[in-house]
Amino acid sequence: MDAADKRIEFLARAIVNRLEDRGLVEIGDAETAILVVVKVLGDDFAAVDAIEREARQRVTKPRARRKPSEDDVREEMRRLAAERNVIL
Repeated sequence: MDAADKRIEFLARAIVNRLEDRGLVEIGDAETAILVVVKVLGDDFAAVDAIEREARQRVTKPRARRKPSEDDVREEMRRLAAERNVIL
């Protein structure tokens, strides 16, 4: 398990613990809920990574002397997310 996977699992456990504290998840269901949240978070983070990669490709000019700014990448990410109905 790499560092990103550990962070996702930690976040999933925190989310499920919070839901458990509020009485929305039963203790018996907690491990299953953690697995579901890990899967959803992993998928969501992968989708955002893919959007960022594509945005960087779109704003990078083949013969440009400089790399695109982070603002350029963020703006392109917003456009891509809107096209795909994804909330960033």
